[in-house]
Amino acid sequence: ENGPDALERVSYQTMIALAGPVPFIYKNLFGSLEATPAILAWFAKFLLPFLVGEMTLTTRNEKDLRGGGVLVRRCRVLEGSGCKGICAKMCKVPTQRFFAEAWGVPLTMSPNFETGECQLVFGLEPQPIEDDPTIPPGCLTRCPASTLMEGSSSL
Repeated sequence: ENGPDALERVSYQTMIALAGPVPFIYKNLFGSLEATPAILAWFAKFLLPFLVGEMTLTTRNEKDLRGGGVLVRRCRVLEGSGCKGICAKMCKVPTQRFFAEAWGVPLTMSPNFETGECQLVFGLEPQPIEDDPTIPPGCLTRCPASTLMEGSSSL
């Protein structure tokens, strides 16, 4: 099977394989702590910059000032691909699923295709991808596939 769903599945399976038993152990020892979103944000800030880029700890949002947010300043996936579909299918959707299923903590990722930033909020349930306002319709103008897929709005 090829296509966007295959990319999503391979990304998710890679995250599961790389994480090993750590999510299972964490979820069963500490998963229900109110501080879990802030703890995961802290670990993400220090363990994942090699993968996605430099990060800054943030609050969850303007209304919820608890910890649990991480801002990726210049996402390597967005910058390297310039493609909304790769962002959504190889990063956003599988990562949100990974944290929900493996760690037992919802995660919302909000890419900003103009600035190259991506806001992660642990402890916040994500919207279905088809309803997500952070994913624009159609291809991005800088996407290498945009000339091949003109008029297409599918991920």
